[in-house]
Amino acid sequence: MICDVCKKNPAKLHITQIVSDKKFSLHICPACANEKGITGPSINTSFSVEQFLTGAPAGEAAQRVDDDAQKTCPSCGLSYNAFKESGRLGCSRCYDTFSVQLKPLIQKMQKEMKHLGKIPDKGNERLILKRDISELRLQLKDAVSQEHFEMAAQLRDQIRRLEADLGDFEG
Repeated sequence: MICDVCKKNPAKLHITQIVSDKKFSLHICPACANEKGITGPSINTSFSVEQFLTGAPAGEAAQRVDDDAQKTCPSCGLSYNAFKESGRLGCSRCYDTFSVQLKPLIQKMQKEMKHLGKIPDKGNERLILKRDISELRLQLKDAVSQEHFEMAAQLRDQIRRLEADLGDFEG
């Protein structure tokens, strides 16, 4: 894209402003940005991918990167640096070991922290019911262990209703 101001150089800065529900965009090269006095974080081109994904300030991200580089998984011995280079974790325990660093990355990549799996377009009502029943059973178990018996009774009744609905699909 070419600079909107000088019409010669490639635009490196892209500024968007919304005023009264109308969107205005300006694509500008660094030379014209300096000429116009456009400064600030929008023209800072030195950033790390981790800083971008986590939204951490530069100093904080740099300190955390140094601390993270020292961290290794006690099960497989994978270091955080090795994970960053390969993009692959070594074992299931790596998720716990690097949970602080992984959480913001996972949240940027997908909607939920919990993987719900894929459901086919056809016949998904039955699968959704089964998944909901499974989730409610876990909640029921937790409610009973914490002696929240009123909540447990509500969950039990909800499970029974869903199981009846599931029987309609299978029967």
